[in-house]
Amino acid sequence: MDKDLLSFRKRLKAAGERQGWWNSTGLIVALSGGGDSVAMLCLLHDFFRGRLVAAHLDHSTRNGASHDDAEFVQKLCTVMGISCHVKVVDVKNNKHVGESFEMAGRRERYAFFRETAAAEGIDFIAVAHSEDDLVETQLLNLFRGTGLDGLRGIPERRGDIVRPLIDFRREELRAYLRQNNITWREDVSNSDTLYKRNRVRCELIPWIKNNLNPNFETTMAGLAKQLSDELPKREEDAVLNIEQVSADMPPALACWVPQRLKGLSVPKLRDMLRVQGKRLELLVLSRDRTNELVDLIQKGGCWRFQWSGDIEVCYSERGIGWLHRSDMVKDARENKQNNQKDLLPWWAR
Repeated sequence: MDKDLLSFRKRLKAAGERQGWWNSTGLIVALSGGGDSVAMLCLLHDFFRGRLVAAHLDHSTRNGASHDDAEFVQKLCTVMGISCHVKVVDVKNNKHVGESFEMAGRRERYAFFRETAAAEGIDFIAVAHSEDDLVETQLLNLFRGTGLDGLRGIPERRGDIVRPLIDFRREELRAYLRQNNITWREDVSNSDTLYKRNRVRCELIPWIKNNLNPNFETTMAGLAKQLSDELPKREEDAVLNIEQVSADMPPALACWVPQRLKGLSVPKLRDMLRVQGKRLELLVLSRDRTNELVDLIQKGGCWRFQWSGDIEVCYSERGIGWLHRSDMVKDARENKQNNQKDLLPWWAR
């Protein structure tokens, strides 16, 4: 084994041991057909001893090019002797109210990955985010004002989602594929600077490297690791606080009892909101929006706050609930039908 491959195996194993999947029985591999995911599949095929199952969601986009991606990954997996699950979803026409295409695509992908994992009896889902993706996310979070947690970028593991390539650079993965005559699919939308991430990738980061710091990505990745070492204690405290204030209040996805929040400081409330959002896999709120929500909680009363998409935080004297707007409409209708008196649902009174 040459020096580069030894280095790749060492870094892959180190990530696997940190993230907890290296000695597992198998991985679901999120396979888009792009360079990063193809490299991940090939590296895992070479060095991981467990079972691999690929999963590919065809988003029905790019005038049929997404169907070509699906055909490509199926052929690749056949050659490699790897089982491949493919699902076709018209994402544009399956968006929830308030969802962007990107949000809807992510929701559909991860739901499909978890369906596949359950069907195959596999505990971990591997996605191909690299160190470059980490740095891009850090910058996007910085501009959105998501605070220290956002500057961590992409967590290397979140529940069943693991990121084997988080210590790899995008270009070295492409070099590995070229050296081994392995082809991949290029999504032309990745260079479309109408998207913020692509502007960061194609314009901002090259400018910073050329004008300010040629080792910019390494510096940012180091910051992410530092914050990942320092912030977990705050998250642990937030989890304990959430457990102490939580109650089961259907149809809420999560609910806090307002009276139990007395005495908690503003920084603790901020941390609790961030952790609750993370638990529900919601979009990270900006610092300003988080502060706005903390102010509302401290004022009390009866109000509704849109978190993201169709998720609203509703405050009443009985609870602070995270609810789907569709569940709120259904709950209000059923509540009116089941009560002779015209009582409002718990989250509205």
